[in-house]
Amino acid sequence: MTDETPIPVDPARVRAVLGVMGWYDDREHTELAGVLWELAEEVIRAADAASSETHVIEIRPDGWTIQHPLSCRPDLFNCPVNRVGEAEMGSLNCPPAPPGRYECGINDLGDRFLLGDRVDQEEVRTDG
Repeated sequence: MTDETPIPVDPARVRAVLGVMGWYDDREHTELAGVLWELAEEVIRAADAASSETHVIEIRPDGWTIQHPLSCRPDLFNCPVNRVGEAEMGSLNCPPAPPGRYECGINDLGDRFLLGDRVDQEEVRTDG
């Protein structure tokens, strides 16, 4: 169990799940007090976590940006990969790899930024 606040879910996505399930927005209902809303948020977080989407960092000569999966929206700056990346990459004097796009993430403790394989790179021809 962690003390981290769950990543917020876009309310439009929650309303869509509620609609599909035939549920209503119960946040102001005195008996349920948001139980259905919170359940819909958890369903969305679980689906996002199970997706095959990954974080991708684009390293450029002038800096870097991270492409986030849907599970990080709408609060990308609260994303653990973004926070650890900012902390580690902000202190570097040079990029950690040649310019390009790479899979990225954090370790299981959430305290180290991990740079993975290149993605979306054109193959270099060696046959002339």
